[in-house]
Amino acid sequence: MIRKFSFLIVFGALILAAPRLPAPIVEEPTPKLAAPRTTTESKTSLKKSEAAESGMNSRSVQVVLTPGTQAALAELRSYVQKIQSAPFSMGSTDVQPEEIIEKLRLTLSSRFNNISIGNNGSRNGLTLVFDLQAHVATYSGKKNTVSFVAIFKNGSGRTLQTISASGTSTMPYPAFATKFPQAVQQAFADFSQKLNTIR
Repeated sequence: MIRKFSFLIVFGALILAAPRLPAPIVEEPTPKLAAPRTTTESKTSLKKSEAAESGMNSRSVQVVLTPGTQAALAELRSYVQKIQSAPFSMGSTDVQPEEIIEKLRLTLSSRFNNISIGNNGSRNGLTLVFDLQAHVATYSGKKNTVSFVAIFKNGSGRTLQTISASGTSTMPYPAFATKFPQAVQQAFADFSQKLNTIR
């Protein structure tokens, strides 16, 4: 019995004294990384965002005044100058050429956040080519006419939409005023209505 007990003590001491072996090394498979997005996918999404920015859903528009528009505005300014400098005139007229550009800006602001009007600057995004014709009545009973064509083009110059608008009014008798602003108002009401139907 004593011999058995002493054997167990010696055996236990040997086990405790023996150096420990390191745990076995288990090779784990390397986790697979997610495949990067292909350049085709990123190019497609970039093209889509560029198309949206230069399409009718763009937040910005660059307005270009055609030579015809510039000539029509110059003629209206000349008319105002003649009335103001004419002898025996009251020195004032209800014709206001700058009102046309302001009404254009106001009408576009219902759809676009950024509106740039002029012939300079980048035309990478949505562009509106504005072509105006305007005529002021010369005496009572004659018609004032305002008509224009608005051509929307994308960044590559392709026409997206074309809107034609017009307005008329009649110079009253006696001709204390031309009533030209009524024709302007009518033309831009027509333009606004047509612009709002485009999606």
